[in-house]
Parts: sequence; C-alpha cells; structure tokens
Amino acid sequence: MTSPRVGVIGARRARSGLGPFVVRELLGAGSEIPCFLSTSGRSRDETAHELEREAGIRARGYLDLKAMLKDEQLDALAILSPHATHAEYLDAALEAGLHVLCEKPLVWGVEDLGALAARLTAGFVDQGLVLFENCQWPYTLAALERLHPGVLDQLPLQFQMALWPSRRGVDMLGDSLPHPLSVLQRIAPGENSIIEDVRFSTTDPDARVTVVRFYYGVGDHRVETEVEMRPSISHPRNVRIAINGRWATRLVSARDYAISFHSDGRSVPVDDPLPLLLGDFVKAISQSPPQPDLDQARRIAHRSKLLGEIVADFQRASE
Repeated sequence: MTSPRVGVIGARRARSGLGPFVVRELLGAGSEIPCFLSTSGRSRDETAHELEREAGIRARGYLDLKAMLKDEQLDALAILSPHATHAEYLDAALEAGLHVLCEKPLVWGVEDLGALAARLTAGFVDQGLVLFENCQWPYTLAALERLHPGVLDQLPLQFQMALWPSRRGVDMLGDSLPHPLSVLQRIAPGENSIIEDVRFSTTDPDARVTVVRFYYGVGDHRVETEVEMRPSISHPRNVRIAINGRWATRLVSARDYAISFHSDGRSVPVDDPLPLLLGDFVKAISQSPPQPDLDQARRIAHRSKLLGEIVADFQRASE
C-alpha cells in the first residue's frame, strides 16, 4: 500500500488555524505532504519554514491551484483555508478527482448552505471519493462515557455546549455550531433531523456572549439544546459539554497539550480527537479501492442544511 499524497490549502497557523497540526497528524497517519497552496510569495516562504520547523518536512509551495494540481500527483486535498473559500476548492477537488478533508464549516458565505453542500457531497458520492469535515467532537464521546458511565445508553433529552469561537457575529456560528450539530447527529441518530424553535439571547453584552437554544428533532424524539458562544482568541480553550445535565469540562494542558474531561472532582483522559479523525481519513483514502462513507456524506450535507437554517434565524433576529 502506497502512502497517499495530500496537498494542503491553508497550511499556516495564522490566527487560530490548525494547518501545521493537521499536517503533522496527516504525516503521522501515514500520508505524504508534498505541496501546499499559498496566497502570496511571502506567505509561501513563511509556510515552508513553518512546516519544516513544526512538521519536519520540505514541501513545495504554489501560488496557483491549477498549477499545483497539474504538477503534483495528488490523491487528496486538505482544505484548511477561510470558510468562504471552501466551495471553490471543493469544486476544484471534484474536477481533479481528489478526496478531501475540509475544515468546518464545509461551506459558508452563501444564502443556501444546504443546497450548496448537497450538490458538493453528491459529487463526491457519485465519483466514489472520500469526503471528511473536520468535526472532531464525536471522537470525544468515549471519554465522556468513561466520565459519566451510562450517559450514552439512551437517547438524550437535553444537550448543552459552551464554546469559545475565535470569530464574532454571524461567523461565530460557522466557527461553533458544526461541533454540537455533529455530536447531536451521533447521539440522536436518524435521517431528516430537524431544528425547531430557534431562540437567541445575550447573557453578557460586554463579552458578546450569545446563547442559541433550539430543539433537535429525530422522528418523534426531541432534544432540548443550548449552545453558549463566548468569542475569544486565547488558547487553549476549555470547552464544556453536557448530556442530560451531566457536565464535562475539557481542559488542555499548556505544558504538553494533554486533553482531559473534568466533572465534580473526577477526571478522565481524552484521546486527542484530531489524530483519530485524520487517521480515519487516511485509512479511508488508502484502501484499494478507497472507501467513501455514504452515510457520513449525507450527515455532512444535512449538517450544513441545519447550520444554514440557524444562520438564517440569527440574521432575522439581528435585523
């Protein structure tokens, strides 16, 4: 089995980007990173130095995607660029027949997120290509079960998350909501889930803390959901999550970046979800033939649809 060759778009750490971390974990999962795309000569040089320092590789930098796809024999793209650029690069990947790992949200900046996501995911399915969205929180549920045994044994009635997005305003929703939506899809599975009774409130105007509440429905079941978003650029961010009122606070050690869940004086280690997700991606594209997950593609498209509905409600509430 040969190592899959992955080109990276958005490989820098600039602001809160995950570029070097994703590159390092893709390498650790057995892929090769021969090249990356930059927006300027200066950014290309800085990215090359950063990848050599952080990941120990010398990758070729390009300023033009068409040139990169023509010159490099790639199997996949890792799209880690700003949200509004994702659709353009996803289309380019489809045209080139490449698998994709895409940062969340899958698409952004258009009126109908659901329709755009549905078109794109259908394209990957039709071509037998693997598509992953970088939603890591479902990979932490095993640790939550260890902290609160039995919490996943039945469909939840309540779900809460407290998040620290790096963006404000409507972009804060794209930063934050794929996380709880991806967890809800896992703990309350089923097709054609719906969002009902979306409400927004501000709990701390000075800190611009926004809370969104809604019901997540699957069939006859409803999950009362609350997501608190507190914009911050500090690192690491200590996210909180709760199922049926059983809370866990995620702490990240500043010394070695070890992750753990804490609740009422108890704690459990959390396997870093990023290498778990990227390991699954590399495994899927390394198979002969590659193994796209059709259910996952449907979940990604539907998650974008639900996100779009909440965004529309937020924009109406802000008018």
